[in-house]
Amino acid sequence: MKLPTAPRLSPVWLLSGLLAAGCTGKIGGSASGPSTGTPSGGGGTTGIASGSGTGGAGSTTATGAGSTTGITGSGGATFTGPRDPGRVTVRRLNRAEYDNTVHDLLGTAQTPGATTFPDDAPQLGFDNNGDLQTLSPEQLTLYQTAAESLAAEAMTVGSAERSKIVTCDLTTGTACAQTLINNFGLLAFRRPLTTTEVGNYVTLMATAAKAGATSDEQFRTVLEAFLQSPNFLFRPEFDSSVTSMTPHLLSPYETASRLSYAIYRSMPDQTLFAAAAAGTLAQVSDIQTQVQRMLADPKGVFAQTFASQWLGLGAVTTQSFDSTLFPEFNASLASSMGGEVLDFFNEFLQQNEPVSQLLTANFSYIDKNLASLYGISAPTGTGLTRTTLSNPQRAGGLLTMAGVLSVTSYPVRTSVVKRGAWVLSQLLCAPVPAPPPNIPPFPTGAITAGTQKEILAMHRTEPACAACHDSMDNIGIAMENYDAVGAYRTMENGIAIDASGAFEGGIADPSGVPGAPFTGAVQLAATVAADPRFTPCVAQNALGYALGRTLTTSDAPYLADITTAPQGATIGVRDVLMNVVASDVFRMRRGDPTMATTTTGGM
Repeated sequence: MKLPTAPRLSPVWLLSGLLAAGCTGKIGGSASGPSTGTPSGGGGTTGIASGSGTGGAGSTTATGAGSTTGITGSGGATFTGPRDPGRVTVRRLNRAEYDNTVHDLLGTAQTPGATTFPDDAPQLGFDNNGDLQTLSPEQLTLYQTAAESLAAEAMTVGSAERSKIVTCDLTTGTACAQTLINNFGLLAFRRPLTTTEVGNYVTLMATAAKAGATSDEQFRTVLEAFLQSPNFLFRPEFDSSVTSMTPHLLSPYETASRLSYAIYRSMPDQTLFAAAAAGTLAQVSDIQTQVQRMLADPKGVFAQTFASQWLGLGAVTTQSFDSTLFPEFNASLASSMGGEVLDFFNEFLQQNEPVSQLLTANFSYIDKNLASLYGISAPTGTGLTRTTLSNPQRAGGLLTMAGVLSVTSYPVRTSVVKRGAWVLSQLLCAPVPAPPPNIPPFPTGAITAGTQKEILAMHRTEPACAACHDSMDNIGIAMENYDAVGAYRTMENGIAIDASGAFEGGIADPSGVPGAPFTGAVQLAATVAADPRFTPCVAQNALGYALGRTLTTSDAPYLADITTAPQGATIGVRDVLMNVVASDVFRMRRGDPTMATTTTGGM
């Protein structure tokens, strides 16, 4: 006997089910306006260099270096209030979020996201950006297959998963079924179910019963339906008036979801659900208290996930290097490279150390692999250990870490261009434009005849190349004392390395002298740390990640608030995150009169 199952998903059914309750986000398109910008090769948000931006009629105008760096132009309806919190595209659970959510929801060890779902690796921005997500018919089939497998496991008699879900006797009738549907639905949809939704699932069980299904089989069908619902697969947010441009606070459950997927990359925990039920997530202090708690929880993965994607470290453990040229590189070293950067950033988040010191700190997390590469004494014990660095070659924070240096290199050599572009895009939110068509290729065949600085100087004689390469090359060249895997060197092809460079365009160095030169990565790091674009760029990336959308010019006033340090203090990394979740742009949304509405229902 074949049991009735939830209807096979289709994009139309998904969208109509969300719009039925007043959710006005779009699937697969930006709800905040078209996104522009050039992929940087790393993660994080990218866009246009510093300048002024205007957020629509009547909105705050922000002008000045760094004020709207990397923010795209706004689109759609015109906002007429003093500030526009914008809207967020309906976000689909990405692979990691899906696996984390079904683990917390069901207690399963299955990982269908990691093993079968399409890759969510970002081409521009972060992997949770709803503006960039897609959904194919093949993916819908994979969701159905995963739902069937997960539901079958969850209803296995005697299993821990079943005991977690089935808390009453299903054979007693409708009352038990309604209780279970309400309890599971609250967790699966991250909000209480409506009366209509409960009725729909009770009807589904009745249909299965008529087909001869046992009570357990009936509820398994319900679980399959929940796990295929757009309310589970997506993170919808609703407007009571879909056409109103008046900003309103998110519901307590929507706020809980924003927090949980930003910090846990999973559904809310019981504490967040309890706070939402009690209505205690409306105040800034309530939200910040929750974030403080969540960051101390082992489930909190904000530091690791955000830093990895912002800095483009996803390739650290998958990249390869020529074993003849770099015999010291192996999988163990690659793991240490990535771990150093993430542990380093996590300390800044946990201890609220100043943002600027991300590029000037005299400590890092070292193990025997990195100690050998860096030419320093290995710490005692195993694993990465917080180590004060007396070696001046590693005093540039992120810029002198092997993880960063390796992901901005090629398998056989360093890349001045990639490193310079990385600094501009990831640290200053000033990505270089895409190369013009028909430019001559970089003369890699001649690289053995001289240093990259000499080769690039010839490359810039081409007018089409000079405009961008003048800025990139003069930055990346300062990192040339580190080879492709991050080992320090003074010679390249038998020639002494000249690691002197300068920012083009009059950017001040730490002493305030416009356009002053720097030599080496440590001086470059100090210059970037003092650049007025650096802290706003960190904040911009943190806000874009937390919101899960592309930023627009209307976000500029909020960014100015987020980068404001506590009175008499230097702004720290945790301050940035606390300011993000306290901001109205994180806590609020609005409708859009250009969005169509529908009354079609669904589960």
